[in-house]
Amino acid sequence: MRWVNAQVDSSEDLDSDGLTTVDEESIYHTNPLLPDSDGDGFNDGEEIKNGYSPLRNNKQKLRQIDSDNDGLWDDWEIALGTHLNNPDTDGDGYKDGEEVMNGYDPRSRDQQKIPKRIEVNLKNQSLQYFFGETKLDEFKISSGLPKTPTPTGSFTVIKKRPTVHYAGPGYDFPNTKWNLMFKEGRRYNFYVHGAYWHNDFGKPKSHGCVNVPYKYEVMGRLYDWADVGTEVKIN
Repeated sequence: MRWVNAQVDSSEDLDSDGLTTVDEESIYHTNPLLPDSDGDGFNDGEEIKNGYSPLRNNKQKLRQIDSDNDGLWDDWEIALGTHLNNPDTDGDGYKDGEEVMNGYDPRSRDQQKIPKRIEVNLKNQSLQYFFGETKLDEFKISSGLPKTPTPTGSFTVIKKRPTVHYAGPGYDFPNTKWNLMFKEGRRYNFYVHGAYWHNDFGKPKSHGCVNVPYKYEVMGRLYDWADVGTEVKIN
């Protein structure tokens, strides 16, 4: 008898929702035969493209959801290739989020540390951060104004401070959350931090710090994930 191996076409999209059948089954865990898995009126592919969960019909974003309660947000799980519904993808007894926060690969039982890195692009006014070579997030920031520029170069997170009172000539911002100090200065120190006093990100606005949108799902996640010693590259 001759056996014929059935092969799945990796480009096949059985329900024409913009996601391949293979990706629906292995990455997003949506119904490959139903274009709108959560019944909210939007195709699964459309929701993924715009950062929404195709499995929740209450307009929740992937960055706000931890489907398996493993400490790893769904958008990070998708980026890393871990299992959305299995809190311990590699079966080593540690939750995926616990491993990522401590610098270990949640996809492998290998105990080799994976470096964390924050990159700020002043020209594009954007920040990205990486776990190894995997980008976990990207968003617009506001760097220093021409008279108070943000320093460039390679730094590391020196301190993590839950709240800081920023004050100086013409500004006073108490109880500012999520502060990552990356450079000490003579008059003041430089931080990547949340900014609640404006929503004009994408333009220089600060006195030298890197302003980040004041939302947990943006700056809060970065603050929790970063360690003292995490590389900060500003160019």
